[in-house]
Amino acid sequence: MRKKCSILAAVLICLLAFVGCGKDYTTQFSEVNQLEGVTLELQADTLKSTSATFLLTNGSDQEVSYRLLYHLEEKKDGVWEEFPGTAGATWGEETTAVAAGETAEIPINWKTLCGGIGKGEYRIILLVNDMPVAAEFTQE
Repeated sequence: MRKKCSILAAVLICLLAFVGCGKDYTTQFSEVNQLEGVTLELQADTLKSTSATFLLTNGSDQEVSYRLLYHLEEKKDGVWEEFPGTAGATWGEETTAVAAGETAEIPINWKTLCGGIGKGEYRIILLVNDMPVAAEFTQE
């Protein structure tokens, strides 16, 4: 009886592991950086395994706004894949405006959502005026 229970428990654990691994985390953003004059880049010397600061520059002639809703993605075998913890994560409905010609400094801490990142190619995506704006960076 004990042996049957052990085998059953092992089978259930394996099934749960396979169900969790079967999700497709391929990016939902096939096109980014289509908002004319608006760029997002990593601020120099701020990248850590759990956080970074990004600069959102509004080079357009109109105000833009963003909500602190971000997606963190890693490039695997040439394909962008989203970290499960950042898919649709939000911190309130409040929007922040960036005036024409201005730059906003945006600190982002992803530790509580997806832990730390290792070596690799990454990108962070913010929705600015509901359009995805991305900054690519490499963790070495």
